[in-house]
Amino acid sequence: MNLGEYAESLFTTHCIDTGYIVSKPFSHYARYDLIVDVDNLLHRVQVKSTDHIRPKDNQCQVKIDYTKDEVDWFAIYFKKLDSWYVLPIEVVDNIIQFSVKKDYESKYNVFKNNFGFVRHGF
Repeated sequence: MNLGEYAESLFTTHCIDTGYIVSKPFSHYARYDLIVDVDNLLHRVQVKSTDHIRPKDNQCQVKIDYTKDEVDWFAIYFKKLDSWYVLPIEVVDNIIQFSVKKDYESKYNVFKNNFGFVRHGF
């Protein structure tokens, strides 16, 4: 299993453990990977992952070149940090790459392990 499939499975498991219903589109043409039903509200989620940390600055990053018309949420798994960032598209609108640094306080930490799909007042 590659990391992308593993991350999708892990995210799905977290969501099911939280009590959400998770669906997967049959088409490979959808820009989202999963649909998560949170209190009868459907969220299109794109799952991203990486197991790479840049040695020079301890930074992890993933490409997130999507629009509000394509996805509602990102679920980003940084394997080496053992961390998830679950954030709404509005927070990263117009950002092509999302990155965090190991042991660094980021403005995005409010979305770290955000399996409650809370939007926060960003």
